[in-house]
Amino acid sequence: MAFSIQFIHASEETTKEVNTFLEEWENENDYIEVQTSGSTGKPSMIVLKKVKMLISAKNTLNYLNISKNATALLSLSPTTIAGKMMVIRSIVGELNLIVGPVNSNPLENIDLPIEFVAMVPMQLKNALENCANKLKKIPAILIGGGPISNSLSALLKENQITVFHTYGMTETISHVAMRKVGKNQQTEFQALPGITFSEENEQLVVHYPAINIDFLKTNDQVLLTSKRTFQWIGRTDFLINSGGKKLNPEEIEDTISELLDIPYFISSLPDDKFGQKVILVIESTYSLKLTKEVLHTKLSNYSIPKEIYYLEKFTRTASGKINRGLTMQQIGSHVVKEIL
Repeated sequence: MAFSIQFIHASEETTKEVNTFLEEWENENDYIEVQTSGSTGKPSMIVLKKVKMLISAKNTLNYLNISKNATALLSLSPTTIAGKMMVIRSIVGELNLIVGPVNSNPLENIDLPIEFVAMVPMQLKNALENCANKLKKIPAILIGGGPISNSLSALLKENQITVFHTYGMTETISHVAMRKVGKNQQTEFQALPGITFSEENEQLVVHYPAINIDFLKTNDQVLLTSKRTFQWIGRTDFLINSGGKKLNPEEIEDTISELLDIPYFISSLPDDKFGQKVILVIESTYSLKLTKEVLHTKLSNYSIPKEIYYLEKFTRTASGKINRGLTMQQIGSHVVKEIL
């Protein structure tokens, strides 16, 4: 049976985007133009060879043992590399692709059995809270686009669900490593076949000869445990130097995840005394009345935010990731500012 596609509750925009991509995939060009997410810098267009995208798609299908005729769900925008790769995996693997709603809870209106899906952490959280029984029945769940918080991980364990947390970027044509989260959780990311890693100044370097990547230095700080495994620490371009202390925002975010169940992130602002001061930015129209004493139950003195900003709505990329840079530009229009 060949690749098939079915649109269920998909918007007109998503339907058009999928059909446009299918036409692009079938045209005479040997490449696809893809825009990087822009979550850490200015979005840019890069050119990816179709043959390399095929290699990446087959690698994922083989790693997860996705068989022919399996039913996959597209719940990510087909304008992103993550969305495009789900379509390509479905074509290559001769899967039955369902194009559903690209929203915060893509499983909500899907009643057919699903065997393969990719989501971002926000979608996973909503699916766990609103339709965990559907999620439990999906054997292969890819999660990318950001870290999985301790609280989300605990919720997965509680529901006895395993997801595959992915590591990758547009330049590597989707993911190059995965780790299990939830049931049978792993602390280390493990390379997909044919991929190895090294490090330079504690930053991960990717080697992926099959797609002609000999040496790709990333902005990710890692603890390399072997040439095929690593523990992810955070992005070096997010590091905060406050009073001589180097602080990783993502580590702080993870530590306070049990205190917050709405979107937030840690950032910094210039400070005369410390050079940079740690701040907490929360997506909310009202104050949560967080106190220094509450934060101190999770954080050391130097990592406690000096200020909290509440913004009505964060700026996000097409794949749903918080665009920290553009969101920080909204600080001047904050709803509430609290000094701790």
